[in-house]
Amino acid sequence: MSRTHPAPARALLAASSLALCPHALHAQEPVALEPIVVSGGLTPIAAEKYGRAYSVVTAQDLEDRQTTYAVDALRALPGVEVSRTGGFGGLTQVRLRGAEGNHTLVLIDGVEVSAPEQGEFDFGGLLAADIERIEVLRGPQSALYGANALGGVISITTRRAREPGLRWSGEGEVGTDGTGAVQAAVRGLGETGSFSLSLARRETEGFDVSGTPGGEADGDRNLTFNGRGEIFAADWLTLGATLRVTDRHSDLDGSLFAAPTEAALVYDDASAHDRTEALGSLYAIAELGRLRSELRAAYLHADDSNTLNGVKTTDTSSTRLQLSAQATVGLDAASLAAADHSLTGKVEYERESFVANDPALVFDPSQLDEQTRGLYGLAAEYRGTFLEALDLQLGLRHDINDAFEDATTWSAGASYRIAATGTRLHASAGTAVQNPTMFEQFGFTPGQWQGNPNLEPEESFGWDVGVEQRLWDDRLVVDVTWFNQDLKNEIGTVYLAPAFTVGTPVNQPGTSERQGIEVASTLYATDWMTLGLSYTWLDAEESTGLVEVRRPEHELGGYVTFSFLDDRARVTLDGRYVAGNRDLDYRAPYAPGARVALDDYVVVNVAASWAMTEQAEIYGRVTNALDADYEEVHGFATQGIAAYAGLRVRF
Repeated sequence: MSRTHPAPARALLAASSLALCPHALHAQEPVALEPIVVSGGLTPIAAEKYGRAYSVVTAQDLEDRQTTYAVDALRALPGVEVSRTGGFGGLTQVRLRGAEGNHTLVLIDGVEVSAPEQGEFDFGGLLAADIERIEVLRGPQSALYGANALGGVISITTRRAREPGLRWSGEGEVGTDGTGAVQAAVRGLGETGSFSLSLARRETEGFDVSGTPGGEADGDRNLTFNGRGEIFAADWLTLGATLRVTDRHSDLDGSLFAAPTEAALVYDDASAHDRTEALGSLYAIAELGRLRSELRAAYLHADDSNTLNGVKTTDTSSTRLQLSAQATVGLDAASLAAADHSLTGKVEYERESFVANDPALVFDPSQLDEQTRGLYGLAAEYRGTFLEALDLQLGLRHDINDAFEDATTWSAGASYRIAATGTRLHASAGTAVQNPTMFEQFGFTPGQWQGNPNLEPEESFGWDVGVEQRLWDDRLVVDVTWFNQDLKNEIGTVYLAPAFTVGTPVNQPGTSERQGIEVASTLYATDWMTLGLSYTWLDAEESTGLVEVRRPEHELGGYVTFSFLDDRARVTLDGRYVAGNRDLDYRAPYAPGARVALDDYVVVNVAASWAMTEQAEIYGRVTNALDADYEEVHGFATQGIAAYAGLRVRF
């Protein structure tokens, strides 16, 4: 699914770069732009100049595969490991290059969405509806994005108005396990501004994730609203805002520590999780000659609760406020677009909070105290092009923490193009830090989990080198990358004497080592057939030498898309092969560090669509078409073969 887009696909990516200059749309002037990586630095960067490893998933990719949850678009990307606890809506973690789930920084329209208390984003509630683009940046990114970007960054951009006038769209779908979904959107673009509004509702009765014979199905309900708008205040000034609200309810099952049998690890009960999440931003972008400046304010508020048999067992709230200002100057030309050398500076402030809301649901009154923390960040990025073939990106950041030692991180990337052979060499290196989560710092659950205010941030150094080769007039693109990344001060858990029932986080001695190979290729075989192949080999070990869990050693993904009837009909087959996955072995007698090998598996999906008219399209898909029986997390069942069908209209 990872594509390095050659000339035939550049139109798909060119639209994304209009974020730099939205007036190009309403002016209705021809636009010819090279592919870019929108989140590749403090400002977007041309893909051929970018030295770091990345993957892009476009709206067309999502539509071809009829992806409903965004995480399913990430599974086959190189360097990405996904684990979901059972069914739709279950806790879903995404790891990059063998790092932890909370080492992945996740952005939606530039707003950080990771949970402040856990430092991690649960992908189980992220619908693919209304997503324009997903960018995955692999390797340490703290020099540009600060803490929590130790493993990499996943940046998601939602759809905006792309054509002048008013456009409407709608979609409805039904399927296996009592699944139903509807979504609607309206977008408009004019001389003075643009707007986009969408609403998606998806509900499924699901299946029993405990795998208990006759067990109750575990369903998921998700309602997501997304809105964004821009005002073209002047030829040089754009004012904008984004808003996203998600309300979700996910049925769960219980899990048993030191279960007597494998079947008892996850048991059928009436647990559930509810989350309401609102996030938004305000921004101003000014472009005058060689100078581009941006002001941005972003805010996240989330309410979480867990229930058992309809009775609440937890009730918490968390927030994150971010304020930033940055400016970019072209150093060697009168306009930024014409400059071969540029310098960007950024200043940022962030404040996080977490609190338990209900006195009846805490073990100790201290849990009702709101905990807050903040940091200031100063960052700079230089970019330069030399001899029209060598491009450099250098980043430096200093974080001033109110609770931890201040940190300075750096990054460097290089891309060298050999035009005569279609070869591009790329390499990067950098450092990263990961601040302890609020849960690790403050604890919140006396009698079970004790915080450790003396924790030090985790630290990492990583590098990668790769080669991208283009053949047959760019119809075949192959990219191979070797990476290596070390982690120090990794945070783990120890249990306190005398009863050894209370856990606390500590910085572990030694170094955790991760290395591997990432391969991505795309072949535009004919005008009607496209093939893609990706592969990851990963060797990830803890500082003790034990293999890291939920990080498969081998992942192979592939797809083929056929288009026919003048591109009105499309069929896509995609599949994944996963081998060498391990998980913690919680069966009795429990031994800390014990691992269990999960079975290798193959999952195949088939999707087809037919545009009956320019306005109406029918589609259908079969997921897990071979009805594979497999696990991503030990003890949790996964969905068998399932089928869906729907209708999509645009006008």
